[in-house]
Amino acid sequence: MTKRRSNWYIYLITFLIAGVIVYIASNALLNSFYESQKREENVSQNTGTVFKPDKAHNFTVLAMLADEAGSVPDYYMTVTYRGDTNSIILMPYLKNSYMNGNTLANAYRNGGAEAATKLVADATGVKISKYVKFSKSTLIEFFDMAGNTTITVPTQLKHENDDDKTMTIINKGTSSFTGRQLYAYVTFPDYGVKDDTYPCKVQGGSYSEFINQNFNGLSEGSIEQYSQFIINFTETNITKQDYEQKKKALLYSFSYTNEICDYYVPYGEMTSKGYEISADSLATVKSKITDAQ
Repeated sequence: MTKRRSNWYIYLITFLIAGVIVYIASNALLNSFYESQKREENVSQNTGTVFKPDKAHNFTVLAMLADEAGSVPDYYMTVTYRGDTNSIILMPYLKNSYMNGNTLANAYRNGGAEAATKLVADATGVKISKYVKFSKSTLIEFFDMAGNTTITVPTQLKHENDDDKTMTIINKGTSSFTGRQLYAYVTFPDYGVKDDTYPCKVQGGSYSEFINQNFNGLSEGSIEQYSQFIINFTETNITKQDYEQKKKALLYSFSYTNEICDYYVPYGEMTSKGYEISADSLATVKSKITDAQ
């Protein structure tokens, strides 16, 4: 008779392996539960909801553009961030826009960026204390940092430089513009349209496209890079502290809003004093911005 060998050691090994698997699975489930609890605690801490920007995060900056860093700007635009609506509103002005007895260019010429900023703030009733002034080179570099922008040009544009007789041509149609091409379009000398504010409309529309196309889903690293570029390489009174106070709100809005940016062009009429912004338009400017401040 053949004696059957005992397989007890096989059963023991199987039992031990099963125990280890149960232990690992239990730990994984418990860790998942604890992590879920932590997330819920973080979400509900203090307010009971996730972070969401509100009116306290709103701000307006006067942005200016000059050909050279030390020259008087030719272009002016308020940039308003509204945390309560997750939106950005651009309002371009002509350099000879006349408000409160002065033009923007003259205010800057006599008192610098602070005087131009104060003129817009006083005339519109909008709280503005911060400004940023780009030069041609810094704006082109800023454009290129973010990426190309697809722009539709309604008609072909041609301009001959009086000094060197070179011809600048921007073709009709939809194209992907580099920073230099976008700069050439928003600063084109003559669009061939009989509308005093048409350059402002081109600027408002183009800058809105630039922001909507390149800032959607902006990462913390990218917004840090852009803010540091503005603080370090433009003429501005925006500080690192200003940026830190608004960073969380901006990241939220750029993450959850696809078409974040739009624009409004203040209107009026050309007079011997300059382009006088109408009282109705100034009231519209105020209503679009200060109802959120």
